[in-house]
Amino acid sequence: MSRVIHCQDTYAEQMAAYGLQRGIKGSEAQHISTHEYYRSLIVQGEDLQTSITQLLEEQEKAREVIAEAEQAKKDLVRIKAKTKKEELKNSATKTATAALNGINSLLGGNKVNRLEKENKELRNEVEDLNMQIERLHADMQKAKDNYTREMNRANEQHQQEVSNLRRLLDKAYLWFPSFKRFLNMERECLDCGFNMEQTDKLLHGQTINYSGWLHSNEYRRNALANNVTAQVIRDEKRKLFLHINQTPITQWFKEQFGIGQEHLMGIRR
Repeated sequence: MSRVIHCQDTYAEQMAAYGLQRGIKGSEAQHISTHEYYRSLIVQGEDLQTSITQLLEEQEKAREVIAEAEQAKKDLVRIKAKTKKEELKNSATKTATAALNGINSLLGGNKVNRLEKENKELRNEVEDLNMQIERLHADMQKAKDNYTREMNRANEQHQQEVSNLRRLLDKAYLWFPSFKRFLNMERECLDCGFNMEQTDKLLHGQTINYSGWLHSNEYRRNALANNVTAQVIRDEKRKLFLHINQTPITQWFKEQFGIGQEHLMGIRR
């Protein structure tokens, strides 16, 4: 037992330069099968796809916030125009007040005093409106800065996650050459029309019975399969091939679509 531990320690020291870490001594962790390991990698990819979808949804919400901010900006321009108009009115009011003061000095009267009071109140309202506009502009800029900062952080996190996943997949392709073949075969089975459960059985080397439509990406057509048998077969070079009724699926599609039969008929004539 001590010799095995020594071998493990020596191997870990040699592989440390490649990022391999030694397992914990005395650990009771259970060995994970190759299939379970592949499945966990696929689940990580699905989780990453879910994160990407959530980021896209957040981006769409952010666009709505920007649209609202643009509308608020238009409202701000309109309010400023209105404020300018009020300022012109105030200027005219001041001129009228000066004239009325001259009349008041000659004639006197409560009406002039009342107009002066209303004019002062109006100027106060304009000042309050200007302050509200400034606060609105500051809030809009703050919201825009927060959105930009959050989007940059989310993009950096997303890029890091994608980089980590790619690095993990590259290592998996290097350490387990058959891993990529299984992924390609899984995609081919799903594209043909098999569901996930059927695809798992096929990747385990099981033969299944199937009835329904099968799709050919090569010919972009569907062929009806009536109670056929499907199986994934590995050749001498450990390459994987999907067979229908013990016939490679490419040849099976040709037979279903009648491809090559017209050529053979011409030779017979």
